[in-house]
Amino acid sequence: MKFLSDKALERLREGADTPDLAGTRYRLLERIARGGMGVVYAALDEMLDRRVALKVLDVSCCGRRPCSPAESRGSRARATGASGIVPVHDVGTLSDGRVFYAMKFVEGQRLDKHIEAVTSLPDASVCSCAFATRGVLRTRAECCIAI
Repeated sequence: MKFLSDKALERLREGADTPDLAGTRYRLLERIARGGMGVVYAALDEMLDRRVALKVLDVSCCGRRPCSPAESRGSRARATGASGIVPVHDVGTLSDGRVFYAMKFVEGQRLDKHIEAVTSLPDASVCSCAFATRGVLRTRAECCIAI
């Protein structure tokens, strides 16, 4: 019996995870990152000809029926009005039952990469860094509540 390499297994996982966007207005461009809840892709909104971040959740609509258009509109309304939260343009359900969010694509360095790059902080910055971190966490909590 011959075993697959880790690299081959990772390619197979990526292929299985790649969402089928047939019937949507989005076309995948590239995979950006994987997080605890799903995968974020750069995609093209072909209707508006704009680049978006498309987050595809790992699980379907919590075992419920697919999200209705009214639920999608409600999610968008809650998520677009708060300051410091990336606007959500669209919410939908893929044919396999997974939920996706189309959000504004924000250029920049990923937070985990930025943290890795910071080697040390001057003593005077420690306090302001703690306050900034608290603000980021507060914004993150607001985002979770909004969605």
